[in-house]
Amino acid sequence: MNEFKLLPFIVGIAAVTLYFIGYLQKTRKRIIVLNATSRLLYIIQYILLSAFEGAVLDVAGIISSILAGRKDKPFIKKHIRLFFIGVNLFVIAMGCVTYESPISILPVVAVLFHTGAFWIDNEKWIRRLSLIGSPLWLIYNFVCGAYGSCIGDILSIVSLLISIVRYDIRKNKV
Repeated sequence: MNEFKLLPFIVGIAAVTLYFIGYLQKTRKRIIVLNATSRLLYIIQYILLSAFEGAVLDVAGIISSILAGRKDKPFIKKHIRLFFIGVNLFVIAMGCVTYESPISILPVVAVLFHTGAFWIDNEKWIRRLSLIGSPLWLIYNFVCGAYGSCIGDILSIVSLLISIVRYDIRKNKV
């Protein structure tokens, strides 16, 4: 592995670590904060790999995550449907602007599921909807050479499944 590819790999692993830890959190707020922080590192990784569609969609994801995290603020709460629709249209528009091939659709749909889940108050559904987006990022990351992120996507899927069992399935059996 040459130095150019090593740096994005290391940044990807750091992003993955924060993302992985995020879904192990019990509260919605902590899930969102760690998710947004990991997205910043993913953006850096994608820029280093010249995978600009991934970088742009992570920027859109951060914006959506921040707004979702503040959905209880009076102005956003009053216009929550408008904000939800607006950020989703923004994500789709960014996907259209950066479209290069059919593989470009995968991160768009992944971001829509991941960040769309944060508009929900139920952590159970945050985890379940996020689980849908993770395999889509896995495929995209493999194709664009973001191998650190591929490891993370696999770990994220495992983390989400563990969290679903831990917080959603076991909790209901007790």
